[in-house]
Amino acid sequence: MKRWISGLSGALAVGWSIAASAYGAAATYKILETADHDPSLFTQGLIVDGTDLIESSGKYGVSKLVRYNAATGQVIRSAPLPASVFAEGLVQHNGSLYLLTWKERKAFRLDPADLNILQEFPLDTEGWGLTHDGQHFIQSNGSDILFFRNSSSFKTEKKLSVREGMYRWSRLNELEYAHGLIWANVFMTSTILAISPEDGQVAFSLDLSPIAARHKSADNNQVLNGIAYDPKRDAFWVTGKYWNKRYLIRIIQP
Repeated sequence: MKRWISGLSGALAVGWSIAASAYGAAATYKILETADHDPSLFTQGLIVDGTDLIESSGKYGVSKLVRYNAATGQVIRSAPLPASVFAEGLVQHNGSLYLLTWKERKAFRLDPADLNILQEFPLDTEGWGLTHDGQHFIQSNGSDILFFRNSSSFKTEKKLSVREGMYRWSRLNELEYAHGLIWANVFMTSTILAISPEDGQVAFSLDLSPIAARHKSADNNQVLNGIAYDPKRDAFWVTGKYWNKRYLIRIIQP
């Protein structure tokens, strides 16, 4: 889910953030670069494509995909999505883009150049985050479960529960795959988890609350979301919903 949940207390959200440091090892990071980010984007998925970033922005009636230059922020292409869908996680694989939808239980294959929809796949769950490990699509649905899906049919071939010891990490959201690990934003927190694709165990966590604090707002939707690995710089772009900045960070593993 990508909106503030009615009745969810700020104390609970803080509790989740505390939980990130209460289990296992913690990574640190270094900010390499700060750049402008379109504050109108309700960031859902974020990927690096050469010198560009491609971002999916959600909410019904205004969901869209945007391709822009990572260095300058100049928009190269912007494409609206059908008003009936709520755009979610995004990944590039085998020359195509793949986009999840939230409650519509469908995924799209799109052309990365013009961002037009080429194909549709049925989903058996809600769609939250999406990445690819070279063999499978890996999808989150807001629970503690990651779904490993066939690269051609999108059918589920394996499921993993994400755990840290006996603790189950739920609300897994935007995903990225890099360095042999699955990286997951934990929705409504400033925590990113590094997860083993073999057994679902959390290798370590990363607390980005100092960055998120720069974007504190009365709008509870304005949370950390969006992580994209840049292999040329061995660093990650991170941003958030309605944030006016994005950050290139180098993660220092514990």
